[in-house]
Amino acid sequence: MRLFIPVTPMGAVRMTGRGKWVSPTAQKYLDYKTAVAWEAKQQAKLEVPISNPIIITEITFVMPIPSSGYVERIEGGKRKRRRVNPGEYHIGKPDIDNLFKGVTDSLSGIVWEDDRLICEVGRQRKIYGEQPRIEIEIEEVSA
Repeated sequence: MRLFIPVTPMGAVRMTGRGKWVSPTAQKYLDYKTAVAWEAKQQAKLEVPISNPIIITEITFVMPIPSSGYVERIEGGKRKRRRVNPGEYHIGKPDIDNLFKGVTDSLSGIVWEDDRLICEVGRQRKIYGEQPRIEIEIEEVSA
Protein backbone atom coordinates (compact mmCIF):
# COMPACT_ATOMS: atom_id res chain seq x y z
CA MET A 1 0.00 0.00 0.00
CA ARG A 2 1.33 3.42 -0.90
CA LEU A 3 0.01 6.62 0.67
CA PHE A 4 0.65 10.21 -0.45
CA ILE A 5 -0.33 12.52 2.38
CA PRO A 6 -0.36 16.18 1.24
CA VAL A 7 0.50 17.89 4.53
CA THR A 8 3.60 19.70 5.75
CA PRO A 9 5.41 17.11 7.90
CA MET A 10 5.54 17.92 11.60
CA GLY A 11 7.49 16.20 14.35
CA ALA A 12 5.89 14.75 17.45
CA VAL A 13 5.71 17.09 20.44
CA ARG A 14 5.71 16.32 24.14
CA MET A 15 2.36 16.80 25.80
CA THR A 16 1.31 16.69 29.40
CA GLY A 17 -2.28 15.97 30.35
CA ARG A 18 -3.00 19.67 30.80
CA GLY A 19 -0.59 20.83 28.08
CA LYS A 20 -2.58 19.49 25.17
CA TRP A 21 -5.40 21.90 26.02
CA VAL A 22 -3.31 25.02 26.65
CA SER A 23 -0.20 24.69 24.46
CA PRO A 24 -0.59 26.10 20.92
CA THR A 25 2.14 23.73 19.70
CA ALA A 26 0.29 20.74 21.13
CA GLN A 27 -2.97 21.91 19.51
CA LYS A 28 -1.21 22.31 16.16
CA TYR A 29 0.23 18.80 16.50
CA LEU A 30 -3.18 17.30 17.32
CA ASP A 31 -4.64 19.03 14.23
CA TYR A 32 -1.76 17.66 12.16
CA LYS A 33 -2.41 14.10 13.39
CA THR A 34 -6.10 14.47 12.52
CA ALA A 35 -5.26 15.69 8.99
CA VAL A 36 -2.82 12.80 8.40
CA ALA A 37 -5.34 10.26 9.71
CA TRP A 38 -8.17 11.67 7.58
CA GLU A 39 -6.07 11.63 4.41
CA ALA A 40 -4.84 8.08 5.10
CA LYS A 41 -8.39 6.88 5.71
CA GLN A 42 -9.49 8.31 2.33
CA GLN A 43 -6.64 6.60 0.50
CA ALA A 44 -6.32 3.26 2.31
CA LYS A 45 -10.05 2.40 2.26
CA LEU A 46 -9.58 -0.40 4.79
CA GLU A 47 -12.62 -1.86 6.52
CA VAL A 48 -10.51 -2.78 9.54
CA PRO A 49 -6.96 -1.72 10.40
CA ILE A 50 -4.12 -4.15 9.66
CA SER A 51 -3.45 -6.51 12.57
CA ASN A 52 -0.46 -8.44 11.16
CA PRO A 53 3.20 -7.42 11.35
CA ILE A 54 4.06 -4.46 9.12
CA ILE A 55 7.11 -3.41 7.14
CA ILE A 56 7.42 0.24 6.21
CA THR A 57 9.56 -0.24 3.12
CA GLU A 58 10.02 3.47 2.46
CA ILE A 59 8.96 6.76 3.98
CA THR A 60 9.81 10.17 2.55
CA PHE A 61 9.16 13.46 4.28
CA VAL A 62 9.12 16.28 1.74
CA MET A 63 9.79 19.50 3.63
CA PRO A 64 8.89 22.94 2.23
CA ILE A 65 11.60 25.04 0.64
CA PRO A 66 11.88 28.35 2.57
CA SER A 67 10.15 31.24 0.80
CA SER A 68 13.52 32.96 0.32
CA GLY A 69 14.89 29.82 -1.33
CA TYR A 70 17.87 29.88 1.03
CA VAL A 71 18.84 28.20 4.30
CA GLU A 72 21.42 29.35 6.83
CA ARG A 73 24.07 27.06 8.22
CA ILE A 74 27.01 27.59 10.51
CA GLU A 75 30.20 26.17 9.03
CA GLY A 76 33.55 26.70 10.72
CA GLY A 77 32.06 29.28 13.07
CA LYS A 78 30.71 31.41 10.21
CA ARG A 79 27.12 31.80 9.06
CA LYS A 80 26.62 30.84 5.45
CA ARG A 81 23.54 31.04 3.27
CA ARG A 82 23.00 28.67 0.43
CA ARG A 83 20.29 28.07 -2.11
CA VAL A 84 18.13 24.98 -1.61
CA ASN A 85 17.02 22.78 -4.51
CA PRO A 86 14.16 20.27 -4.60
CA GLY A 87 15.34 16.75 -3.75
CA GLU A 88 18.21 17.95 -1.56
CA TYR A 89 18.43 16.47 1.92
CA HIS A 90 16.82 18.56 4.66
CA ILE A 91 19.20 18.68 7.63
CA GLY A 92 17.32 21.10 9.87
CA LYS A 93 14.68 20.51 12.50
CA PRO A 94 12.49 18.57 13.04
CA ASP A 95 14.52 15.40 13.48
CA ILE A 96 13.55 12.46 11.29
CA ASP A 97 12.72 10.26 14.31
CA ASN A 98 10.19 12.84 15.55
CA LEU A 99 8.64 13.05 12.07
CA PHE A 100 8.39 9.25 11.97
CA LYS A 101 6.76 9.13 15.42
CA GLY A 102 4.19 11.73 14.39
CA VAL A 103 3.14 9.71 11.33
CA THR A 104 3.06 6.31 13.02
CA ASP A 105 0.96 7.69 15.88
CA SER A 106 -1.42 9.30 13.37
CA LEU A 107 -1.95 6.08 11.43
CA SER A 108 -2.63 3.93 14.51
CA GLY A 109 -6.23 2.79 14.46
CA ILE A 110 -6.60 3.87 10.81
CA VAL A 111 -4.09 1.85 8.76
CA TRP A 112 -2.79 -0.45 11.51
CA GLU A 113 -4.23 -1.38 14.90
CA ASP A 114 -1.21 -0.06 16.79
CA ASP A 115 2.26 1.13 15.82
CA ARG A 116 3.76 -1.75 17.82
CA LEU A 117 2.97 -3.87 14.73
CA ILE A 118 5.75 -2.12 12.78
CA CYS A 119 8.55 -4.67 12.78
CA GLU A 120 10.86 -3.32 10.10
CA VAL A 121 11.59 0.05 8.59
CA GLY A 122 13.44 0.44 5.31
CA ARG A 123 14.53 3.70 3.75
CA GLN A 124 13.69 6.94 5.57
CA ARG A 125 14.37 10.27 3.86
CA LYS A 126 13.83 13.93 4.67
CA ILE A 127 14.20 16.15 1.61
CA TYR A 128 13.20 19.58 0.32
CA GLY A 129 10.43 19.85 -2.26
CA GLU A 130 8.00 22.25 -3.91
CA GLN A 131 4.96 20.37 -2.56
CA PRO A 132 5.30 19.37 1.14
CA ARG A 133 3.99 15.86 1.73
CA ILE A 134 4.60 12.47 3.26
CA GLU A 135 5.01 9.42 1.04
CA ILE A 136 4.81 6.08 2.80
CA GLU A 137 4.94 2.54 1.44
CA ILE A 138 3.55 -0.17 3.72
CA GLU A 139 3.76 -3.93 3.36
CA GLU A 140 1.68 -6.32 5.45
CA VAL A 141 3.46 -9.52 6.49
CA SER A 142 1.39 -12.69 6.74
CA ALA A 143 1.21 -13.90 10.33
